[in-house]
Formats: sequence, structure tokens, C-alpha cells
Amino acid sequence: ILKLQFLYFIGFQKKKEKKKKNTLVTKSMSRMSKMCVGLLLAAGYSAGQQACNGMDCQAVEQPLQLGIQKCTKAGGCQKDGETYITMDANWRWLQHEDTYTNCWDQYKMWVNPDCSSAADQQKCAQNCMLEGVDYGKYGVTSDGTSMTMKFKGPDGNIGSRLYMLEQKAEAKARGASKADPSSWEYKTFNLLNKEFSFTVEAPKLSCGINGPIYFVEMNKDGDMDGTDNTAGPLYGTGYCDAQCPGDIHFVKGRANIPIQNAQGGGADSAWHACCNEIDLWEANNVSTAVTPHPCEANGTDVTGTYACPNGADKCRETCDHAGCDFASYRLQYYSGGMNGAKVNFYGNGLKVDASKPVTVVTQFVTDDGTDTGKLKEMRRVYVQDGKVIQNMNATVAGNTHDSITDGFCKDQANTFDDKVQHFAAKGGMAKMGDSFTRGMVLVFSLWDDKEAHMLWLDGKYPQNASDSTPGAVRGTCGPNEGPPMQPEQNYADVTTSYGNLKYGEIGSTFP
Repeated sequence: ILKLQFLYFIGFQKKKEKKKKNTLVTKSMSRMSKMCVGLLLAAGYSAGQQACNGMDCQAVEQPLQLGIQKCTKAGGCQKDGETYITMDANWRWLQHEDTYTNCWDQYKMWVNPDCSSAADQQKCAQNCMLEGVDYGKYGVTSDGTSMTMKFKGPDGNIGSRLYMLEQKAEAKARGASKADPSSWEYKTFNLLNKEFSFTVEAPKLSCGINGPIYFVEMNKDGDMDGTDNTAGPLYGTGYCDAQCPGDIHFVKGRANIPIQNAQGGGADSAWHACCNEIDLWEANNVSTAVTPHPCEANGTDVTGTYACPNGADKCRETCDHAGCDFASYRLQYYSGGMNGAKVNFYGNGLKVDASKPVTVVTQFVTDDGTDTGKLKEMRRVYVQDGKVIQNMNATVAGNTHDSITDGFCKDQANTFDDKVQHFAAKGGMAKMGDSFTRGMVLVFSLWDDKEAHMLWLDGKYPQNASDSTPGAVRGTCGPNEGPPMQPEQNYADVTTSYGNLKYGEIGSTFP
């Protein structure tokens, strides 16, 4: 007996919110559920999957192609297979399988009866389904070599988060359809003794907006299990980061339905998804930072953090969510004697001119100069207008630094933070290197910050700190500049573009 189910969706997108320093940070969310497909069930056969047609779904998932090159000094740079980008699951419509009603509403949260209590975690995951994305409506376009992300899409969607993925080698060998979610996996990177470079152009990325590119140790299969999560990487599931986000809607096949928090007031997420994270580039036209965030666990850790009522202390026990940041404005302001007039390295019209395209190179140096050594240093190089620009020097705790090392992180924590060596306690540089050996996933994002207003990147944070507090001043932006304090719709023309993606031997991706 055959049963044909057609899944039809209407849903609601959700923006991401982030807090920095001693608070829970959410770099946004991810849903884990079934995708919008027709299920053809037959006695004696396993479930087969076919792509939705226009009658049954709002959109069929077609990830955008975005190429990346692999480089060697001897052979130059060559295209590294067929790579694509896909939208995070949290930006997708989420719909109940049988009733065709929303499972999630941006304002009412979980609205479907199957998702009404913590006891419904599995039932909610099995009955709520994701749909494909019309990337143009989210303001995301790609010509195959470069990608542009708009802060406000044509349909009013705000921000986005995207992952690089590819078809599995065995799936390509057997000619698997690209519509088959099981044929996909996130592309993972091991950059020990290598470098990663990209060209970014974001001249209108101003106060309160961040256009990061970073790596996280999320599972390459997107936590796809064939039962509760049959969507997987093609539909952007499985997100985690070092901020231990608690508003991811589905975590490892379980709906993240709020539970009463440990302090007895309000509700808190049942699960927080933590994993190692390396922020290659968090930036607007005021400031930029490169930041490693080590965590205690390997891969995605969802145990031991769900008792974290408001983020800070419990989540810090699992990951260094503030991280060890080499932030241009913050370091130059401090090194210059708390004098903003001496900040001249990064920004519009400065040495690294944020108003122009710039190639950003991050090098991952090992202790023995081999691909199997321990990570000891992260170096930064810029290339702009045909010129190679070495990273700035910063004097912290009497020592001069131009890269991220365990020594720099120790000096920074003793000078800027709370004197507690969180970075070292979570394993420091070696732990970040270990994460690469297991494979890290490349993430692109564009977002604003409703909690801390991005002041941890481009303003004074915390806001009540004195300008003379070491490390407090990170940029020139005030608390009321930019979104969300200013209407988001005023920033419809804000974009960031990434292209010329390369990785390979140190010194092989740029002149």
C-alpha cells in the first residue's frame, strides 16, 4: 500500500541576537526537523524522498554555489570541488506535518499543540518540518565565486546565517540527486600549518551591525539521524557555537521547548548547544576582531549547560564565550594611552581602509611547522590595493604582540578582563588546534545585536565603564547608534560581500 504525503508550509523567520562578555551570547539559532519533501512510503521499502514541487511547497531547496580554492606554493590555487552555501534552519519556514499550521511564531514562540511542553520534545521534532529557501528574498546572492548578503532582504527578512556544504564523495559517485538531503554534508576544514584567506567588501557596514565569517565545530552531518532530523546540512541544521546558544529551536533531534528556570522566574531553554569556535572576522567599518573560543568538550556539547538560567556563569564553565580577541580599535586605543586620536590602523580611510575591498589572511602556525603539530599562534595579514599590510603591534602588560598566542591571551586577560584565565582553562591554543583535527565548518553571517547593541565590538562595553578602564573602549559607536536602536528598515542598503575564498599552505593564498 502506498501513501503519498504532500507537505505544504507557511512559516516565520527569526533573527539572531547576541550578547558579549559576562552574558549568554546567541549567535542565532538553528532548527532541527524534517525537510519539505514528498514522502513515498511503501510496504517492504524504506521511506524514499523526493523534492517538493511548486504545488506542494513554498520553495524547493536549491543551495547557492560558492567556490573555494585550495592552494600550494608549488602548484598555485585550484578549485576545490563543488561547494555550496545553505541557509541556517532558523531562517526557514517551520510547519506541522498534518495540520499545515505554524509550529513556531516569532512572537508567541512554540504555538503548535505538539510543542506545548518539555515532554513533547521528540514529538515536536518529528512532526515539524522545514522548507526550502528562496535566497533572493533574504537578500543573499552568489555568482559562484563571490557572495553578497543584504542586511534587510526584499521581503523584510533581517540578517542571515549560511554554511558551506558539499555533496558526499560516495553520493556523487553513485549519482545521487542533489535533492536528496542524505547526500550532503558540511565541508569541514583542518587548517593546522595552513592559512585561510578571503576578500571582503562592506563599506556601509556601520555601528551596530556585524558581518562575521568564522568556524565552529558543529557536526558535519548536521545531526541528521534519519528519524527526528531527516533534513540535515542541506537544510542548515545542527548549529552550535562557543556562546552556548539556548534559543536553538531543535537540538540533536529534540525540540528546545522552554522549561522553568532554576531561579523560579520565567522560562529558560531546555538545551544549550556549545562547541569550539574561531571568529576569523567580526567587523564593521569601525572595528574588527579575530577571536578563538575554546570549549571543554569536543564537538557539540548539549549536556551540563541546560541548567544555565541566564547564561553567564554556567555557560562560562563550558566555553570561553568572551574568547581571546585581537581587536584592532580596543588594542590600539589601550596601547596609545587611552587616546582615540592614536587609532589609525583599521577603519574608513585608515591604514586598512574599511571603505574598500580588503583581502584578509589568517595563518595557523604549529609548534613544529608540520600539519600534525600543536597550534601555537594565529597570525593576521591584510592585502589591499596591491600592498601586503602586516598586523598592528599592541603593547599589553608590558609585552608587545602582533598575533594571538597563549602569552598574548594571558596578558590580555590580566589587563582587560577579570584576571581569570578562562582561555587557558579551556585548553588555549592547543585546544583550538585539536578542534581543527576533527574538522570545523565555515559560517557566514550578517546580524544586529538587540542585547548589547554590538558595543562589545564597536563601542564602550560595559556601557557604565570609564573611558580609562583598560579594554572597555572598543570603538567610537554610541549605545543609540545603528540597529536595533535605529529602525532596521533604515539599513536596507547595507551589504557585505565575500569572495576569492582560498586555503592552503602558509604563504600560498596571497602575493
